[in-house]
Amino acid sequence: MEFDELDVGYSAEAIRDYVTDAVAAKGTRRQPRFYAIAGSHLFGFADADSDVDVRGVHVVPAEEYAYLSEPRPDVTVNVHGTTDGFEAYADCDLKSNELKHFGSLLVDANFNVVELVLEAPVVMNGMPLEVDALRALVREHLPMNVPHAYLGMAKSNYYKYLDPGKTEGYDPSAKRFLHVYRGLLGAQYVLEHEDVEADVHALADAVDAGDPALVDDLVAHKRDPDVDHVPDGLEERARDAVVSQFNALDPLPSVDKHGYRDAIDDWMRKVRN
Repeated sequence: MEFDELDVGYSAEAIRDYVTDAVAAKGTRRQPRFYAIAGSHLFGFADADSDVDVRGVHVVPAEEYAYLSEPRPDVTVNVHGTTDGFEAYADCDLKSNELKHFGSLLVDANFNVVELVLEAPVVMNGMPLEVDALRALVREHLPMNVPHAYLGMAKSNYYKYLDPGKTEGYDPSAKRFLHVYRGLLGAQYVLEHEDVEADVHALADAVDAGDPALVDDLVAHKRDPDVDHVPDGLEERARDAVVSQFNALDPLPSVDKHGYRDAIDDWMRKVRN
């Protein structure tokens, strides 16, 4: 997916200016390097109320880690309310990880970061050769523990929001079902293809047990401002699909990351230098 295919309410140039003002703020030595659009726009179920989630990586000089006060691991703007000075981007939240923290997330095979690198629509890329090399590196080592992370997210969200036995927190909304279903389909997809796919529509088409019609109906209800929860019939279909996908998921393999950490470390060294 390309940035031009999205309807985010901001131009790519405006987002780049926003990132530069926020990350490379006066008095810092932070250099913004790579940023892309994450969240519901990447997942395929953004609605009129969806924020624009910008995620990426910046670099500080290596010598800043030689002191007791190390650089902040990330820069966040408009994530928890509106940040002073960035009111013009009130519905555009930014999280930029410093390279060291970004690398640790890559080593953990955090699926959000893997999706960002491999799938997300790029809005700013100051290191195209290095990003291409990173994409090849990650794909070479997949699936690693990415399917485990997808499954863990799906289980956590199901038991937190969709378990009908809960007396608190029960929220059978289209958004909750979509997040859980996307996680389950994503786990199966990476097992079958040794790659990732972030868009829930594409996942439902690609995975044998996927239900594209269900996804379409859930997305339509999520985008309906007059609907808080899905109707009983759709909830039953969604719950059946989720339970079925839980049961149908292939056994998760042993995690193999041989050589991966060293490869990420080497990639980080090249980026920082």
